[in-house]
Amino acid sequence: MADFFTYSVYFSTLFLSVVFTKMGFNKQTLKRNYRGQVLFVLLALLVLVIVSGLRYNVGKDYQGYSYLYLEQPYYDDAIGMEIEYGFILIVDTLNAIGLEVWAFFTLTAFITYFLLFYSFKNYKSLLYLGVFFFITYGFYFFSFNGVRQALAMCALALAVAFIQEKKIFSFLGTILIGGLIHKSLFLFLPLYFVLDRIRLSKYIWYGAFIISLGLHFLPLASILNISTFFSVMEDSQIDYSNFLEAANSDLKVTGAITLGFLARVGVGFIVLVYYEKLTKLNPYYLPYFTLSLIGIFVYNSFSTIHFIGRINNYFLLFHIFTLAFIIDYLFRSKQKLIANTILLYFLILFFSNIYYSDNGSAPYKFIEF
Repeated sequence: MADFFTYSVYFSTLFLSVVFTKMGFNKQTLKRNYRGQVLFVLLALLVLVIVSGLRYNVGKDYQGYSYLYLEQPYYDDAIGMEIEYGFILIVDTLNAIGLEVWAFFTLTAFITYFLLFYSFKNYKSLLYLGVFFFITYGFYFFSFNGVRQALAMCALALAVAFIQEKKIFSFLGTILIGGLIHKSLFLFLPLYFVLDRIRLSKYIWYGAFIISLGLHFLPLASILNISTFFSVMEDSQIDYSNFLEAANSDLKVTGAITLGFLARVGVGFIVLVYYEKLTKLNPYYLPYFTLSLIGIFVYNSFSTIHFIGRINNYFLLFHIFTLAFIIDYLFRSKQKLIANTILLYFLILFFSNIYYSDNGSAPYKFIEF
């Protein structure tokens, strides 16, 4: 359970980052100057970085990353730890300078949130909504825990922007560099060539949504054998064979109806309802809805399998785009009651995430210098 200080820190972070972003990239400012008021956007970025980078013992993997930074066990052959070269470069460089572990968390936070902000480069006026959903839906707290993967997820979001701009070398560069921080990002290398080809009707997505809810309650061990998948990936840059035992155990568990599951199913349904209308109004929204809906299907079906859930976070991140598109549409079409109801829904979800210490986010404590 969180204390008053924790709620104050997180709600202040939400308020300041959203307000500063809105001030920097509001539509009137962008009409006068397409760059916007960058200073306000940088202030929003700074707020997110300070709270994330200067935390102490906050986040489930905080101790684990502190250990990696301080002890550098990947150089010990007896341990046999394999870790990405980009991560090693960051850790070794900061250690060589003589900086403490807070510098690692601050630098990775800056890179992660910068990539997030830049991924909205074609939708600057909606960045404030993207920041709102990034924080309230739980991705901000996830970045406290899955530090490397959160960075890679935001790199993928930027890579999708490059797909829309038909910039293949920028896409490949972003994926390759992000993959050096978290190798799972390499799985998305083919995305450039297939994403724009996926154009499914709303009826197919509704059918997939219903099927996914049914799969949630099945003992998947009776119909899936994912050991073959892990065997194929063994000894490659995207080897996840170490997850095999845990994954096989997860397959024996059937899904349960929890408040967290229902909350996320509800979010998925909101995205699904507006899929056809918004992709017809703006075809450039289609890739974001496609990735978001894939995430919905996978989450509904396999939320009990930890490994699949971690990979699926890449898809679920695109909720922040689709929800931003939806809220913007609702405000522009004078449907303020629906828009404000959705925003309130996410504020309640945010409060709940703090209360239950999502990803080890509570209680919050700043580092002592």
